[in-house]
Amino acid sequence: MDKAAELKKLLRVIVGFQNSLPIPAKVVEVDGDSCFVEIDGLVLTDVKLKATISDNTDHLLITPKVGTNVLLMSLTGELDNLTVVKIDEVQSIHFKQNGLEFLVDGSDGKVSVKNNDTSLLDLFGELKELISKITVSTGVGPSGTPLPPTIQSLTLFENNFKKLLK
Repeated sequence: MDKAAELKKLLRVIVGFQNSLPIPAKVVEVDGDSCFVEIDGLVLTDVKLKATISDNTDHLLITPKVGTNVLLMSLTGELDNLTVVKIDEVQSIHFKQNGLEFLVDGSDGKVSVKNNDTSLLDLFGELKELISKITVSTGVGPSGTPLPPTIQSLTLFENNFKKLLK
């Protein structure tokens, strides 16, 4: 028996592998849409975080934190076709479809919402600039730009939305 077949056989014995049962593991590294996991000291590579690893731009990718526990399954029953099906701690969630993109990033605590034309961050930035330059008609002509308390409030608004949005 070659070493790969022997390793598969031993791994099945170690984890009690059965086709219909999830396999508990711990994430040791994340690489794009796959990860490395550890099962009882044995590190497995190329474990999928999506149903398929492809260049398709439309996807939902839930990325686990390194060190978190996950559950793995294999639809084929083979250990070289494992997919993460449950994650204890999430690092990020990335959804992309038809130009719409949504990212929740736990590494910096920020959210990104955008499409092919604009982003929520850009829209809030434009709104802040628009309000800071607003003038209104008065009985004696146009007003000046907003007063310093308004500018301070707008700067606070800008600082706060930049803490949340990317």
